[in-house]
Parts: sequence; structure tokens; C-alpha cells
Amino acid sequence: MKKTLFVISSLFFVGCATSNDMLYTQDEEQSLNLKETLPSVSNKMLALNGGEITLMDLDLNKPLIQPDGGGCSFKAGHSVDNIYTSTAAFGSNPLSFFGYTFRGYGKPRTDGFNWKGIRFQAGNRPATVLSSRGQSRLVNDLFENALSIEFPFESNATYEIILETTIIDFIYEEQHDQYDQNDDYHGLQQSQAFPTVAVELSNTPEIYGNAPCAGRPVLNNRFISANYYKTQKAEITVPPSYEQKTFVFHFSTTETKNSFLIYYLPERGSDPYIPESSFNMYLRGIKIIKKPFDPAHVVPPRVTTPDPSLPCGFRGGC
Repeated sequence: MKKTLFVISSLFFVGCATSNDMLYTQDEEQSLNLKETLPSVSNKMLALNGGEITLMDLDLNKPLIQPDGGGCSFKAGHSVDNIYTSTAAFGSNPLSFFGYTFRGYGKPRTDGFNWKGIRFQAGNRPATVLSSRGQSRLVNDLFENALSIEFPFESNATYEIILETTIIDFIYEEQHDQYDQNDDYHGLQQSQAFPTVAVELSNTPEIYGNAPCAGRPVLNNRFISANYYKTQKAEITVPPSYEQKTFVFHFSTTETKNSFLIYYLPERGSDPYIPESSFNMYLRGIKIIKKPFDPAHVVPPRVTTPDPSLPCGFRGGC
């Protein structure tokens, strides 16, 4: 009986150690040891809690002081008389935050005064280019953001990832801000399309792209397994200003992964119509719940070569 009580007490202690109090901890070794023992601890907690356990529950809905040195610089300040160059944005350099290792693309960042949570930005506008034959056409002129967090995902389990966010139409906000003197920059009253939120479980925390610190950063296109990359449209149901939205993603793993990536992407268009949009997303909370493996969330791999043994081509069935 005493041994059972000791195990439960120990597990409760570990669960408490993952709280927001770790944001300012100086004991990095303790944080590392926690992450190394997380898989075995989660399995014990899974059994104790009847099938599921919360492994991460970050409350970001507050002004946050961000660690410095992510590898990007930007202009910051809270008045025209206090503009300075800061490097306190998430970039390609790994940064310790809330006891986890973060990386960023497009300078997602926090602010201890102006907003709560981690800010992402995404948008699009039409740009005119000339072809080699002297003909003009419209193309997408995008900017995108991403954030990666190192976290161990075991195989043969189902993970529910919950993102608490606030989505803001920046064009609408700009046009209706009485203190903003640049209301004609976009020439629109509100954005013409909604962005997309995507989550990927990955073998690497690296974010693929050539310019993580660019003013209008764009991520590299690459093949990602549909089972480990899922998207949701960030529609505002009562347009056009802003809305608090919860995004829930389910992944059933058939292999181990060591990080997850959050993408914030604008809607693309094709000539002759390229939608113009600009949205901010404030990430206010992240929760990861581990559950028993559910095959309903497994997305089968794409088939690119017909299988002659199947009656109707690629995947069978008619």
C-alpha cells in the first residue's frame, strides 16, 4: 500500500512540475530529466486515469517575457520615442521557454505589454510580374509564420492537440483604429480570405525555409505525410474583426515523433484573382492529451502507383 501511494505521489509531483512555474526556472537539468522520463511516466498515468492523460497544458493567455537570441532582429518599442532593435523573437536558434525547446519562422513572438500569448502573422496580396515574353500576370505575395516545440510522441497512441487562439483581421483593425494614420495601405475594409492553421508531428524540430527572419517570410513546400500534417480553416463566423477560436487536432501515431510544428498560412489564389488578406493569431494556450490508439484518426498514405492486384486501381474498391 505504501509503494502504491509513493508512485501516485511521485506522478502527481511530475505533473505539477510541468506547470507554468517552469517558465522562469533556472534548473535546466531538471527540465531535461523531466522530458526524458515523460514517456514512461505518461504510460503509468494513462493507466491510472482510465485511458487518457494530459501531457502538456500551457497557459499563454498573459503578457509574456520572451527569451532573447532566437536569431532574428526587429524594430520594437511602445512609442515613437522608444524605438529600438530587439532580438527577442523565435527564430532558427533553439530557445528554452516554459521548460520546452522552441524555434520559430517569420519571427512569432510575445510582448510583455501590448498583447497576450504568442503572436503569429499571415497574409497575401496580389503582385504583378512580367514574363519573359513581356506579358504581365498576377502572383501570390505571401507571408507565413511557424513555430516548433520539441516534444516526444510515442508510436501506437492517439494524441489530441488543442490550440486556444484569438484570430484578428488586421486589415479591418487597421481601417477602424482611430489612432492609425495609415488607413489606406491596403485599400480594403477587411480581408478577402481566411488563413489556415496547421499542425505537424515531425521527426525534426527544424522549420524548412530559406528566410526565417524576412519581412515577408515564406515556408518551403515539401512532402509531408497526411497522417502527420492536418489543417483547419481559421474562419471568423461573425466577421470582420476578431474571434476567439479553439482548434482541435487528432493524430494516431504509427511511429515515434520528437516535435510538433504549428503553421499559420494565408489563403492562396491564382491569376486572375489573388485574394488580399492580413491576419494576426495570438496563441493563448496549448494542450496535448494522450489517449489509447484510435485507428479512426489514421490517414492512409497517398498511393501514386496503381496496384494491378486491386480491382479498381489505386486503393481498391469501385
